[in-house]
Amino acid sequence: MPFVIRQFHNDQTLGEKLHTLRKEARLTLSELSEMTKIQKSYLKAFETNAFHKLPDPIYARNYLKTLARTLGGEEAYYIDQFEQERGTCDVVNKHQTPRQRTRKASLFVTSRFAQICLFVLLIGTFISYIGFQVKTIISPPHLSISSPSDGFLTTDATVLVKGKTDKGASIKINGQNVLLAQDGTFEKEIALERGVNVLQIEGAKRYSHLIKEYRRVIFDNGKTIGLTPKNFSPTF
Repeated sequence: MPFVIRQFHNDQTLGEKLHTLRKEARLTLSELSEMTKIQKSYLKAFETNAFHKLPDPIYARNYLKTLARTLGGEEAYYIDQFEQERGTCDVVNKHQTPRQRTRKASLFVTSRFAQICLFVLLIGTFISYIGFQVKTIISPPHLSISSPSDGFLTTDATVLVKGKTDKGASIKINGQNVLLAQDGTFEKEIALERGVNVLQIEGAKRYSHLIKEYRRVIFDNGKTIGLTPKNFSPTF
C-alpha cells in the first residue's frame, strides 16, 4: 500500500486514528488480521485504546509498526503517540497530551517506598535491640536484704546478713566476698564492734554498675565503760 500522510484532529486518540485508516482502506478486522498476521483481539485493543490487553511493549510496538505500514501510515508518528498515551514516553511535546503514569511505574515507586520503610524499620529495630542489650548488661542486679533491718539493735558480737540477688551476680559486704546459692540467695555472719556498725552490701554483674544497700547495726553488750581511772582519788 502506498505511503499516505493524512490529517487528523489533535484530539483524536491513537485508536481513533487507526480505526479511520482501516475504514478508509475498506478492511474489516478479520481481513486486516489476515494481512498482518496480528491477532484480531490485538487489533481491536489498538483501536479501542485498551493497551492493557496488548502483549509486552516490545511486541506491541512491532505490531503497531506492521499495522501502520499496512494501512499506509508513518510508523514513527504512531509509535510516538502510542508511547505517549500508554505513558512510557520520556519527552512529551507541548502540543500533545501529557503522558500518563503507568501502573507499572506507580507500583515500582510504591515498592521502592515500601522497601525504604522496611529498611528504616529494620534499622530502628536493630538499634532498639542493641540499646536494650546494652542496658541489660550495664544495669545493676536486683538486691534485697531480708535481715538485719536498718537500725537493728543486738547484744551479740556478730550479725547474720541475709538477702537475695540475681543469678550470676557477685556480692560483697564491707569488702568481703559472699558466696551465693544457686537461686541467688546469700547469707554471711559479720563481726561487730561496740556501738553503731554500718554494713555496706554491694551487688554487681560483669560490666554492670554497682548497687549498694546500707544497714546500721547497733551492738550493745550491756557493759558500761568506766570513765574514772583505777586508784584515782579526787582531792577536795
